[in-house]
Amino acid sequence: MSEIKEVVSEVENKDLVKKKHEQIVKAASELFSKQGYHKTTMREISKASGINLSYLYKYISSKDDILFLFSQSLYKKWVQLYEDLDKSTDKNLVEQIDGFLREVLIVNNTLSHEVRTMYTESRHLDKESLRAVLSMESRCIRQIEKVISRGIEQGVFKTEDPFFVANIIQYFATFKTLRGWNFNNQYTFTRYIELLIDFILKALGVEEK
Repeated sequence: MSEIKEVVSEVENKDLVKKKHEQIVKAASELFSKQGYHKTTMREISKASGINLSYLYKYISSKDDILFLFSQSLYKKWVQLYEDLDKSTDKNLVEQIDGFLREVLIVNNTLSHEVRTMYTESRHLDKESLRAVLSMESRCIRQIEKVISRGIEQGVFKTEDPFFVANIIQYFATFKTLRGWNFNNQYTFTRYIELLIDFILKALGVEEK
């Protein structure tokens, strides 16, 4: 799968295109979160973004492009956290995973509406867009897998399948966002973080922090 997908624009000024894409995504994000992808019309996106409908199509070709750009923008907010996880080779690996999880959980809690929208609405993407989004997800998982594999080599983690565990960790990173209705009245966010990190570290075979 490839992350590469080009959203075709009639405008040649790349800086302007980037600015307009951000403007469109911001407006669409709020609409998608409130009423879903299918119920949101291009006319509504045009009005919310402040871009005339005819001009809107100069920057994107379809509503699918907007959903893709929305998903891409969310992954871009994640990328640095995942890349930093893999680059920090001088840290204690348990502390590294612990710190990474805290950051990701806080970011996802802040962006809870966007994260929920992406995971629930991405099924509406066309095949090319969906492949690109899934590729971005796989990239994040690979970064986690690398760190787990390094931990296994060093005897810090004890798990037989780092790829499987990396996928589970990625899922748990969005767990509260997708199932918050069942957690919010039971735990504070701080307590939730502690419980989840403790659970994941035990799954990795870490007996004590």
